[in-house]
Amino acid sequence: MAGRHRRPPTAEQAALPADVDLRLLAITQGRTVVDEGVTTFPGAAQPYAYRTLYRPDGRVDELLERLAPGPLQPPDLPPAD
Repeated sequence: MAGRHRRPPTAEQAALPADVDLRLLAITQGRTVVDEGVTTFPGAAQPYAYRTLYRPDGRVDELLERLAPGPLQPPDLPPAD
């Protein structure tokens, strides 16, 4: 009768799928995983920058910051002599 022991997974089998939850990825790999980008909320035109840190111990740190509207312009400087 054949044994019921399974062989260890190969590298291809052990890889996590691309759409895995980032918190799970941080815990299984034992490193901090960062997710960051720019988004707008429904019904609003103001963009926000977000950054989420998923820690290996299961904690999640989130930062959300509203971006300044319009292009940034340098202050008017007096002409150089």
